[in-house]
Amino acid sequence: MGRIIAVTNLKGGIGKTTTVVNVGAGLALKGARVLLVDVDAQGNLAPALGLSPRRTIYEVLMEGTDPHRCITPARPNLDIIAANDTLLDAQAELSQRPGWIRMLETALRPIKNEYDFVFIDAPGSLTVMSASALMISTDLLVPTTIEHLSIKGLELLFKQVIRLKNSTRSIRVIVPTMFDARLKQSGELLDKLQRTYGTLIVPPIRVNVRISEATAQGQTIYEYDRRSRGALDYARLVDHLSAIWGFAAPTRAANGTAPLPTSAPPPAAPCCCTCTQQAAPL
Repeated sequence: MGRIIAVTNLKGGIGKTTTVVNVGAGLALKGARVLLVDVDAQGNLAPALGLSPRRTIYEVLMEGTDPHRCITPARPNLDIIAANDTLLDAQAELSQRPGWIRMLETALRPIKNEYDFVFIDAPGSLTVMSASALMISTDLLVPTTIEHLSIKGLELLFKQVIRLKNSTRSIRVIVPTMFDARLKQSGELLDKLQRTYGTLIVPPIRVNVRISEATAQGQTIYEYDRRSRGALDYARLVDHLSAIWGFAAPTRAANGTAPLPTSAPPPAAPCCCTCTQQAAPL
């Protein structure tokens, strides 16, 4: 059985969908069969890959449509099931159904074993969709920006996971995103995260305008600028996750695409002098 990874934090604007796209695409480039499932009513996943699917997760959850019919091929080895704002109205009805907490497990059961990895792009708030995503997940991947409100969101997420699963063992990786080593506060908060969560914290994804440009163009960072530090940082994260999950690249690497960029070493921590406050080109 493949892994089901919920990607969430109880705080928006932390690079959640960007991380889903670039981690999923990176694993696909390494030859993994990957499915990305959007259960966030904002529906940002499909546009981030330049897609406008007609069928969405709504049809699976509300109408009982076979999930195979709602899959949209995105890239070699990479498929998606999209979402849109119809989920906003659906959640009230779904929450009244018996066993609603298991609705995603039921919905994805026919297809989950066809993939090595299923990533669920979950809402950045406490909803029936985020709770169901947490319940079905074998692993949690938690992006967080280096700011106080995002760190508070981490604390709330841990409490929610304990309430639903009686354990935090499924939380495998906390990914600091939009890290700016020029700012002293960023270094201090990253140090706080590392002291609090230890080895769950991976080297950060550094702030890089090329990442947001790629998303705006409906491309992965590897397609848009594979030499950028954003591409190198996400490639490093993909390599780290592959090691954690014991995934070895098979012979079926994505045909017709460039390989995953060679991952970058972890960025150096900012020094304690005033140079960390000075601006530098991104």
